[in-house]
Amino acid sequence: AAYAHPDMHRQMLQDRPRTEAYAAALGREPEVVRGKTVLDFGCGTGILSLLAARAGALRVICVEGSALADTTRQVVAKNGFS
Repeated sequence: AAYAHPDMHRQMLQDRPRTEAYAAALGREPEVVRGKTVLDFGCGTGILSLLAARAGALRVICVEGSALADTTRQVVAKNGFS
């Protein structure tokens, strides 16, 4: 369960080109999520969920089966979502 390990998520978050590419894609085509319900299955830290929410998703459902889920809740709340 490599994805349950915090170091894996730290590496992904520090991969700026990857994260910025997701953000840019949603910035270019926000209609992909705007006004829709988004399911982020295996959401990890919730970064993609937050990007979808900021792009105008009506509702974002984050599903994380590891202990990281508690951290994800905190990250989402600290970013003004619940």
